[in-house]
Amino acid sequence: MISPRVFTGGDLATNGYLLEGKEGVICFDAPEGMARELMRTGMKPAVLLLTHGHFDHMWDSVLIQEDHHCPIFVHKADEEMVLDPSYVKMFGVTPPIRAPSQVHNYEIPEGGTALFHCAGEEFQIFHIPGHSPGSVAFYHPGWGVLISGDTLFCGGVGRWDLPGGSRAALLQGLRKHLVGLPPETRVYAGHGPSTTIGHERETNPYLYTI
Repeated sequence: MISPRVFTGGDLATNGYLLEGKEGVICFDAPEGMARELMRTGMKPAVLLLTHGHFDHMWDSVLIQEDHHCPIFVHKADEEMVLDPSYVKMFGVTPPIRAPSQVHNYEIPEGGTALFHCAGEEFQIFHIPGHSPGSVAFYHPGWGVLISGDTLFCGGVGRWDLPGGSRAALLQGLRKHLVGLPPETRVYAGHGPSTTIGHERETNPYLYTI
């Protein structure tokens, strides 16, 4: 089983992850300070994959794009948040966050799943709206790893009270895509410690309703 390098940054203690693919480093999310961490370690991402568009997960995306000239991917439903993060003013966030010059979208059915290839690796990507309209999670069967973003946490699930959120959509997506994964699957969430699918099935109170 492969474990990602974890970086936690910003006031919201947001997790970013780095995984070594066969053809380069894959960066999941870009919390504040991630660009500096990449420079410190000498790691050069081939691609930046955003689990969703909230500001704490895309904060350093433009710096990573400028430093490494790597493409940035985000779900179409969250693209506007990434390209125009001026909405963060409503959360009292300053200074303004710079937006990347360009992003690409995942090709995935609404609320569905698709295969996604990058850096010589194949992931199964799940669209799980509810925390944000464009939240996604990435599963690598060979590695036994799930990058869940802000959909599933250790002992919890993502907030659904933010703009575009939906409790019903979030729980439906968890039931449809994540709960049935192998119990030993290691879950790496957008905040907090790692866990496993089996542990969450047995102990997560939000999954009792699923």
